[in-house]
Amino acid sequence: MSSRVIEAEYDGKVLIPAEPLDLPAGQRVRLVIAPATGDAAKSLAELWEDLAKRPARGPSPDADVLRRENLYDGARSTASNSTSAP
Repeated sequence: MSSRVIEAEYDGKVLIPAEPLDLPAGQRVRLVIAPATGDAAKSLAELWEDLAKRPARGPSPDADVLRRENLYDGARSTASNSTSAP
């Protein structure tokens, strides 16, 4: 399940979503409660949806660079000598 930003209204007992949720009954979700302030709340939801549609930019690192033992080694170059011993 992907993250989404939606608005809801509290009726004094439960939160009522402003749009239908594609969730099975009993599905547990995590809520972050923040007051909706008109256009700012809608803008945040639109921004989130727009960012989710965009691909990541920049080159993808090769698999050796992403190996756990290489992630925190600042002395090792990630270019041509990434396979040499530190």
